[in-house]
Amino acid sequence: MTPIEETALPASLRTILVVEDNDINREMLCSLLEDDFEVMQAKDGREGIELLKRHYDILSLVLLDVYMPECDGFDFLRFRQTDDRYSNVPVIVTTVSDSLDDEIECLKLGSNDFVVKPYDVEIILNRIRNTIKLRETASIVNQLTWDSITNLYREEFFFHRVEELLETYPDRSFDIVCSDIKNFKTLNDRYGRERCNHLLHELANRLMAVIPGLAAGGRISGDSFAFLIDHQEEDWTGVLGPTIEDMTTVNFYVKFGIVEDVDHSLPASQLCDRAAMAMQHLRGSTGAGVAFYDEELRQQQITEQIIIESMSSALRERQFMIYYQPKHDVHNGSIAGAEALLRWNHPELGLIRPDLFIGIFERNGLITAMDRYVCEEVCREIRRCVDLGLPTVPISINLSRLDFDDHDLAAHVAHMADRYDIDRNLLHIELTETAYSEDPDAVVTALKELRSYGFHIELDDFGSGYSSLASLNMLPLDILKLDGSMIRQATKLGDFRIIESAIQIAQFLGLETVVEGVETAEELDRLRGMGCDLIQGIYYSWPLEQSEFEAYLARQGA
Repeated sequence: MTPIEETALPASLRTILVVEDNDINREMLCSLLEDDFEVMQAKDGREGIELLKRHYDILSLVLLDVYMPECDGFDFLRFRQTDDRYSNVPVIVTTVSDSLDDEIECLKLGSNDFVVKPYDVEIILNRIRNTIKLRETASIVNQLTWDSITNLYREEFFFHRVEELLETYPDRSFDIVCSDIKNFKTLNDRYGRERCNHLLHELANRLMAVIPGLAAGGRISGDSFAFLIDHQEEDWTGVLGPTIEDMTTVNFYVKFGIVEDVDHSLPASQLCDRAAMAMQHLRGSTGAGVAFYDEELRQQQITEQIIIESMSSALRERQFMIYYQPKHDVHNGSIAGAEALLRWNHPELGLIRPDLFIGIFERNGLITAMDRYVCEEVCREIRRCVDLGLPTVPISINLSRLDFDDHDLAAHVAHMADRYDIDRNLLHIELTETAYSEDPDAVVTALKELRSYGFHIELDDFGSGYSSLASLNMLPLDILKLDGSMIRQATKLGDFRIIESAIQIAQFLGLETVVEGVETAEELDRLRGMGCDLIQGIYYSWPLEQSEFEAYLARQGA
């Protein structure tokens, strides 16, 4: 059998390299092994090193003679130690010497086992199998335990290690520090996976180098790391911020969430979730930001979970209440409309403001069902006012961005109004520019259809920070609503020029104007002089629940 050079080897068999200068011994070993293994041969240490360099990735074991001319087994073992790729391949040393010094020297140089010639067939075969099995088992455990890119624990093993440490040291105070790279998927698309993997590797190394009191570190998702550390009193922005400066040519931002003095009874995954919740407060910020999980966030988390668990039943049980905030004519003070505002009368949490649950409804898609609920309640209330002989005024409802994914939105709203036999011009549709900006074409199409059915369209929250004058030309509008922040700022500065300009633009476009948040007679007088049409605010009335609103209408009509 001749030495193997560059031969393609089947993946089904383990491959053994036999390094032996004696032809008879080498042939004997190869004959012994070839039924169960693919075999490579080298007649001395130098040739063995060349085969190791070329085939380390497929070698399962090296059988190495110690005493060979030119380059002996000791030289081979020393070379093997120069590179982790080579030292991962196990070596069993074979020699005619039974010298204890030789055995000790080989073990010092990293050999895994030592066999004396002449060979006992059963002994050498079993040692080969056991060594290979041990190496493969260790390799599998290593792959499962450690992340190959960052050298941190994989998620499952990190959580296990954290819980093990928390249980072992019940009186020791620990913190959890989690990190997340902003828009990492976009970075992958732009720079490629290889470059971003290098970024992750370098970032993990830097964080492990600077984070004090490190007990364990893990990669818990594609771009998120977590570290368990001894509790620290640190200026974390000062510690973590410089860590990523000049780290790479890739522009990226890292956020950090920290849970201090963690509860030892909680699962590690929940502790990391709390750190992630803290990081959510850094949305929109740039650079390295640090946020802490605290009692306020804990209560918010509990409340949000209760809201999520009870949303579907709340809709079925009609726990939602509609409040109506009147709109008044600036010239004669008469009621000219109202806006429907949603409140949740939760059996456990009490009355919940919409800013606490609307975002959650939007994330899980229940917002469309809730908006249909509001639409029907308002149609029912308008019908009730007509039947009671009360003054009827237009009532506006807010639509979410997700509502515009329904291509039959206009027909559904018209069907609702017709079911209660109310004039369609008594139901106004309010739209925020944030909803418009995400899918302008779909929104414009839906609004045009709604207007064709006879509904009036109001642009809400104009001037709130998202407003664009261009949208006034694009959207089919009837009414422009100026956000309450504009009147508060104007009153604070004593400068109403921006509000006056917005009203003039609306007039030029033929739009009716409503100013929200009006609180004083002075503000009313100013707006009247500017040509504003309607105001909405506590100067006239707070939002009213149904019976209060009906009584308010009755007084207005008296």
